[in-house]
Amino acid sequence: MKIRAKTFITNNYFLYTLGIVFIFLLWLFLSNALGKASLIIPSPIETFKVFGELFVSKYTWESIGWTLLRTLIGFGIAFIAAFILGIIGGNNKHVYTFLKPLIAVLKSIPTAALVFLFLILSGSRFAPTYIVFLLSFPILYESIAGGIKSIPQEINESLRLESNSIIRPIVQVRIPLAMPYIIVGLASSFALSLKTEIMAEIITGDTNYGLGSMISAYRTIDPSDLTPIFAIALIALIIILITDVIGMIINKVIKIDE
Repeated sequence: MKIRAKTFITNNYFLYTLGIVFIFLLWLFLSNALGKASLIIPSPIETFKVFGELFVSKYTWESIGWTLLRTLIGFGIAFIAAFILGIIGGNNKHVYTFLKPLIAVLKSIPTAALVFLFLILSGSRFAPTYIVFLLSFPILYESIAGGIKSIPQEINESLRLESNSIIRPIVQVRIPLAMPYIIVGLASSFALSLKTEIMAEIITGDTNYGLGSMISAYRTIDPSDLTPIFAIALIALIIILITDVIGMIINKVIKIDE
């Protein structure tokens, strides 16, 4: 009986749920302790009320759709480019070394600087998509190339001896072995891309639909009330958590198949 109780307490799902409850209680404590809650940290109860109102709003779902669409376009193009170059770079050390400076530059450029650059070059409507591409490309490239390069040397040697083809070992062996790295890169970079898309929508001041545009609109209506801002952030958080869960499930399935 004691062993079962100990197992339940140390269960990952239980600890994860306990962590969520802790965050909620901490949020509730801070909102009450700081006095004028809505001016600093809105009450979680009020935030969930506004969340419910936003959840049934057509404007909210259209904004979610547009934010996801822009994110998926930039992210999808980045994945295609990163997949091609990552496969080449992972299998060829000369290409990998050649691309290292470019990847380092893309990773080190401040996101805010990119927002203003593309705002000037392409306008507010397309700037967030370009930013998502440049942000997610180096992460995806490194996960794909790193996954290929992590394959044990003895496997690479046996592939050289057993196959005269260049493409077949890559498709049938190297890519499947690198898939866990690719999945991790996809999950982490998509969550970051979504947050960057929302931030870019806020900075660019785009009047089209989007979660960032919703935040800008509600800030204009009543700058003193942060409750809708927290509610919109909660919507984005739920989307990111769903993405992470899907990534973990796919990763687990791949490991089981292996």
